Amino acid sequence: MTPLKKLALVGLVALPLAGCMKEEPIDQAVLCTYSTDAEAKLCKPGQMSWFKAGKAVNQSLPLSVAAAYCDFNHQVMYNEAGVICVFTDKRLSLVK
Repeated sequence: MTPLKKLALVGLVALPLAGCMKEEPIDQAVLCTYSTDAEAKLCKPGQMSWFKAGKAVNQSLPLSVAAAYCDFNHQVMYNEAGVICVFTDKRLSLVK
């Protein structure tokens, strides 16, 4: 068998297995809500999370929250009222 045929055969065998590597879907029935860093640390990685901003919030706070707590492998929604995203604890050590 030629090297080109071997490569094509390996590709055809691997193609159906590519669907097996999908991530688990995010549980849409659970939402971890927080307004402080202490509350955020109670959220679990992979969980939907909602940062509820207070009334006197500066414009950079939602971006700071997203930078600290959001998994950027998923969609992040934010505005001056807060942030909704999939929670990650990978950067908790950076939060002061």
